[in-house]
Parts: sequence; structure tokens; C-alpha cells
Amino acid sequence: MQVLKRSNAVLLIALACLTLLLAGCGGKETANQGSTTAPSPSPNSTEEATAAATRLITDDLGRELKVPTAPKRIVAAEFSSELLALGIKPIGAGDNSFKIVYTFDEMNDVARIGDPPSSEVIVELAPDLVVAPTVFLDIYPEQMEQIEKISPVYYISFEQDPIYGIFTKLANLVGKDQEANAWIKEYEQEAATARAALKDALGEETVTIFRVEKGRLRIYLNRNFAGYMLHSSLQASSPEAVAAEIEKNPFGSAIEISLEMLPNYAADHILLIVRDEGEDQDAFEEIEQLELWKSLPAVQNGHVYKLETDKYYGSDIITIRETMKETAAMLVEGAKQP
Repeated sequence: MQVLKRSNAVLLIALACLTLLLAGCGGKETANQGSTTAPSPSPNSTEEATAAATRLITDDLGRELKVPTAPKRIVAAEFSSELLALGIKPIGAGDNSFKIVYTFDEMNDVARIGDPPSSEVIVELAPDLVVAPTVFLDIYPEQMEQIEKISPVYYISFEQDPIYGIFTKLANLVGKDQEANAWIKEYEQEAATARAALKDALGEETVTIFRVEKGRLRIYLNRNFAGYMLHSSLQASSPEAVAAEIEKNPFGSAIEISLEMLPNYAADHILLIVRDEGEDQDAFEEIEQLELWKSLPAVQNGHVYKLETDKYYGSDIITIRETMKETAAMLVEGAKQP
């Protein structure tokens, strides 16, 4: 009987040890399963983390800003065409962006923020980034002060090359350097072709561009109204007076001259900007009757080319590229005329 009791006791002890051993193994197995089946970040959470990430960048005012590394909601007080060229559609844009012929259709569902820009509209758009020209601080200081409270504002100066300055800075700002490089490569190929054709057709003959308005006559330099396209993209030869002005102010827009000064700035070929109706057209018709106008070599040789004002309005990179090709073809064809 004692032997049986002793055997039962040994059996109970063995069973207890086995139970403890199994419990320990089960705990380790559960712990291991917990470490191997932890949930991995979902694609959406990864995208959200990327969108939320920020970095420091310096704008053209020398201000260091904290901006999103991958901004999703951009308001473009200017520079909408540059963003579109990078594959980014702004959620809001200034009035000038809706005057660009070549990108007008792409802006059909973009909100207008007005000119001056409306902080009330912008706050409703909830942007994570605003891009604006530095001149807005001079002409719209109160509005920009309010907008800076809504979102980081990256200021860009117009006083630089629109392609190799403005465009590349914007591309870096929004993380689209490769897209910008591809666009520039295609542009440079087209520019080289257009320059060669123009050189063959004109040789050393000069080209200038001016605008007639009621009470004002302006010569365009190396920015607005086809200035950059003519002088930088096509690298057309300029009259000495125009070349001297560009040398003084490489990215200047225009200078105003008197009618008497026109022969000094007029070239062998004249690109003319004047609206087809209204006071500007009346002013040009008066100029056409003057002997001073009739004596210009470009007028006598039939080398005056009237540009479509709305088409040549922009100083953005898409307008530059498209008008470059059109103007080169226009001048080459004109040079063939007897």
C-alpha cells in the first residue's frame, strides 16, 4: 500500500513538471508569434508619413522655411505654368495664371485667389504651401502678412533666369528635379533647332520687339512679352541700344522710349505688340502715318510682324517655349519674302 501511494506521488510530481514545461513552451511560442506577426505600415500610412515630413529650404528673400517634402496642396500666386510642367496642378492660383493661352484649359478647375490675393479664399483652400513672387511683398504687404499665417510662403524673384533659375528652384522645392531636367533637355533641343534655322535665314540681321499703347512706347528686353524668348532662347541679334539695356539689366522687363528714339532701337526685323482695337490701335494707326515710321528699314522691307497680344502675354516657361518655335518660323518665312 505504501508502494502504491509512493508511485502515485511520483506520478503526480511528473505530471506537474510536464504541465509546467508545456506552459513554458507555449509562452515562448506565443511570444515568438507576437514578434513575427506585428502589423507592417500600410501604403496609406506610408504616404501620409511622407506628406507630413518637412525640410528646411531658403527662398529668394534669404528666409529659411520649413516646408513639406512632398507638398500636395499648393497655391500659386504666380508660377502655375511651371508647376504644370512638373506634373503638379495647383489648387489655387492668381489672376495672371488664367491669362496664359497655352495652359488655360488645364486651369479649369483651379480656384481663383484674386489679385490682390485673398487670404479668405486661401484659408478655405487649406494649402500646405504657397508660392509667390517677391514683388507681392511690395505691392500687397498686408495680404501677404495674413497669408503667411495660413501656410508657409516660398518667395521667388523675377530677377533671374525663368528656366534655369525660377523653374529649377520650384522643381527642387516640390521634389521634381528629374522632371525639370527632362523638360529642360527637350527645350534645349528645340531651342538649338530654332536658333540654327534663324541664323541661316537672318545671318547678322537684328530683331527687336516693342509695344505701342496709348501714350506709351516700350521696347522689351529679356523677360516679359517675348523678351526672353527672343533674346535668350533664340539668341537673335539685337540693335546696339537694346543690347546695351540688356547688359545693364539682364532680366529687365522693358524700357519706355519716346517716338523720336525709335530709329535707335528699331531693328532689321520688328516684332510688334499692339491690341487690335481701342486706343492702342488708334495710337498705332497714327504712328503708321509718320515719315519716321515709314523710313524704318523693317517697314520698308516688309519685315514688321504683328504678334497676338494674348498669346505672347506670359513670361512663363511654357509661353517661352511655344512662342519661341512660332516666332522662329515666322521670322524664317518672313526672310524669304522679296
